[in-house]
Amino acid sequence: MRDIFNHWDNVYQQKDHSQVSWHQNHSTISLDWIIEHTKPTDKVIDVGCGVSVLADNLLEKGYLNLFLLEISTEAIETVKKRLQPFVKNLHFINQNILDFDTDQRFNLWHDRAVFHFLTKTQEQKTYITKLTQHLKPGGYFLLSTFALDGPKECSDLDVVQYDADKISTLLGQNFKLLKTQNEKHPHPNGSIQSFNYFLFQKLV
Repeated sequence: MRDIFNHWDNVYQQKDHSQVSWHQNHSTISLDWIIEHTKPTDKVIDVGCGVSVLADNLLEKGYLNLFLLEISTEAIETVKKRLQPFVKNLHFINQNILDFDTDQRFNLWHDRAVFHFLTKTQEQKTYITKLTQHLKPGGYFLLSTFALDGPKECSDLDVVQYDADKISTLLGQNFKLLKTQNEKHPHPNGSIQSFNYFLFQKLV
């Protein structure tokens, strides 16, 4: 398991953070949907926050209770330094999502491009179990993955591509798909990557 920690630390140590393929100068669909379906006092977790500006954008909107989970120590320390004035509103978790455990229950669970790195069935099941345990009934699961016409690998790792039917089947009847949207994300190298965004609601 240590290898995966080292892998992601190396990614953030060796690359300009604005040049990683998933970089956004300002959050797009994720930010809009979070604002639409939560209140600033709600508990929101960003799984695989990396050095994303989503937390910055939500803090600007008055969000008070953000949980930032990230496997890379390098990435999470970068975010800590950047958002140091707002630490009272932030909870940093330097951990692999597959090992995550907490007594917290979240109103919204956000994942932009973590789940699609879980290529093994048992990893996917473990993730969904943790999602189900830690998301409140009626809470929202906002997921973004590579679309079926998107990349088959990222950062030298294989990924699984998803459409609405494929992810809905994995999640099962406990989650209701509310909406989905495709995004053509511009890679810093000039290419275009196809992402699908999904918003689910946990029924019970």
